[in-house]
Amino acid sequence: MEQVLRGVAGAVTAITGFEKGSGKTAFLSLALPHARQAGPVALFTIGSDGASGPAKRSRSAGIRVEPGDVVLTTEPLARASESRFEILHTVPGRVALGRLVLGRARRQGCVTLVGAEHFSALSQAMTLIRAEGWAASALIDGAVARMTQIAALPGWAPPGPESTRSAGRLQFAFAVRADRGNLARVAARIRLLDRLADLPLDDGRDPEVLRLEGPLTSEGLRALPQGATAFSLEDFTKVFVEPPEFLRALEARRVLVRRTFHLLCFAVILRDLSRQAFLEALGPHGAPRILFNPYEAA
Repeated sequence: MEQVLRGVAGAVTAITGFEKGSGKTAFLSLALPHARQAGPVALFTIGSDGASGPAKRSRSAGIRVEPGDVVLTTEPLARASESRFEILHTVPGRVALGRLVLGRARRQGCVTLVGAEHFSALSQAMTLIRAEGWAASALIDGAVARMTQIAALPGWAPPGPESTRSAGRLQFAFAVRADRGNLARVAARIRLLDRLADLPLDDGRDPEVLRLEGPLTSEGLRALPQGATAFSLEDFTKVFVEPPEFLRALEARRVLVRRTFHLLCFAVILRDLSRQAFLEALGPHGAPRILFNPYEAA
């Protein structure tokens, strides 16, 4: 577990989940001390399902920060925190809880993270933090079942030449809470994500690869030319096909991506379910990436 969590240092890590109550915020708190090994950390939230409204945009109440950490929150919440935030930048637009700001903690304390009204504002804030050197790592409490938002995040590539196809130091963790009632659905989702994260990179040199644009749906999959033996997508978040159907496509054709994202781990909380039963339902795909986190319920 320690080795996996050390991977958040110096990276942008989006934490998404299977459904509400999956343990995303708990995993963020668990990863935070490890991210600080590289220096101050930037902390963001997207919201539970991308919906608007203050209840949806202020989910990460009580995130504990250390001096130097940078957060996206509102000016009233920053002023009310015992961390005595220094306001670094005012983010365009407002939310119901006040004007959004980037604040740097001067003391230890807790603060509520607040998501921006528009996703572009989050991306711009992250780019500014990286350009100014205000943080070495970023942790994002992401939206549930909204993998497409990962692709919109800016990666923090290390200095030096970088590939235009690389997402830089952009990765994600997937949090799930499994019980007997949702075990089959959880296992299917993990198996699919495990395969998607391992799709090979399309380097653009193979003329046999059909390069698709936009999302891949069931209709689009059925409409592929019969003679097409390989196709590539912009990235795996463009897949909008049910797991069994896409896995069958993987058996029939080579599937590649033009941009890759690193899958850090599957953070799994079990409720009334043994690890052995979970792993038996999962099968070989995904098992090496499983991190049974310390908040596991007996």
